[in-house]
Formats: sequence, structure tokens, C-alpha cells
Amino acid sequence: MNPDALEAALRALRTTDRFETEIRQTLESKGFESKDIDQVTQHLIRRKLLDDRRTTLNLIERKSGRRAIGIEKLRAELLSRGAPEEIVEESLANLSWEDQRRAMRDALSSKFKPTDNRAKAARFLLGRGFAEDEIEGALDEFFLQE
Repeated sequence: MNPDALEAALRALRTTDRFETEIRQTLESKGFESKDIDQVTQHLIRRKLLDDRRTTLNLIERKSGRRAIGIEKLRAELLSRGAPEEIVEESLANLSWEDQRRAMRDALSSKFKPTDNRAKAARFLLGRGFAEDEIEGALDEFFLQE
């Protein structure tokens, strides 16, 4: 195994979890041969330093709460970063309607007060990638609270 390729991969993993695809792209951009890239990625997977499922779940967790985004936007972000589609679909299927409603409520409470403009709040949630039909219920709940 090429020690320089391993060092480059470990450097990329030092700050955050990455998908196998991202590590492969990083190593390719640095000019490493595909044989070295395969060896390094397999080594990292065996050592549990590279795990697409864990990375997917961690990203979903980071995109909840006050920084929440909707399922469709989350799906697009995961796929664009190189998450395997089957892992993305499986992970997102585990999110419940209540999880999404809580995420919208948290996002609204971080940015708005119940006396603020409802239309502006709706645009905010749309921009975060939440579904229109789900937004109306979350807005009713948020703006009707005393």
C-alpha cells in the first residue's frame, strides 16, 4: 500500500467523516493510481475509519435541529456527496413525520417569533427543502402558540 496515499486519505478524514466516493475523488485528484486508491479505501473500511452508513447517519443528525433541512434537500445533498443511494433511501425511510415536524418547529423557533410574518416563515421553510404540504401544519402549530 502506498503510504503517501494513505496519509492523504487520513488527512481528508481528520476533520470530518467522508464517503468512500469522496476519498476516492481526493486521491484521484492528487494523482494516485487506481490500485493504490483501492488498497487504501479497503484498508480504511477494514479499520472502520471509512463507513458510508455511519457518515450518512452523522450527516442526517447534523442537518436536524435548528439547522434542519427537508428530506428532499437532504437526499440531494447526500447523493451529491457520494452516499450510496440504497443507504440514503434506507436512512431517510427511518425518519418519521414527527421528526420532520420537530425539525421544522426547531428551525422556525431559531429564526422567528410567533408574532412574525407567516409568509416569510413559509418561504424560509421552503428554502430549507421542506415539503409544501407539511409546511402548512407546522406553520399553524407555530403561529397559533401563545
